Amino acid sequence: MPFVHVISNIGLSDAEKSNCLQTLSQAIAELLEKSEGAVMTSWTTSKMTMASKETHTAFIELRAIRLPSEASERLSVELCERMTLITGIQSDRIYINFVDIPPANWGWNKKTFG
Repeated sequence: MPFVHVISNIGLSDAEKSNCLQTLSQAIAELLEKSEGAVMTSWTTSKMTMASKETHTAFIELRAIRLPSEASERLSVELCERMTLITGIQSDRIYINFVDIPPANWGWNKKTFG
């Protein structure tokens, strides 16, 4: 059930976006000890600025049920490193938002997890 959404102003091909999302999916599954079959990913290309500059940047949002607060530090390191390797976006140009969703507020297959 983890969901990662990347919003970036970098122009990547669909294949490059897919490669990046697959890499992030693997990292999230490993670090949260979840099946990768439960991880959903999304990429949005958008006009963006950071520090008033249009230099390549990204905003990553990771939503999950029972997201352990102690996992945020490890996830931040790993997601930034993988994004930088694949896209060239420097980690000081990447913001990450971690969102812990209550199980009753996450639906799937006609029911909720709570």
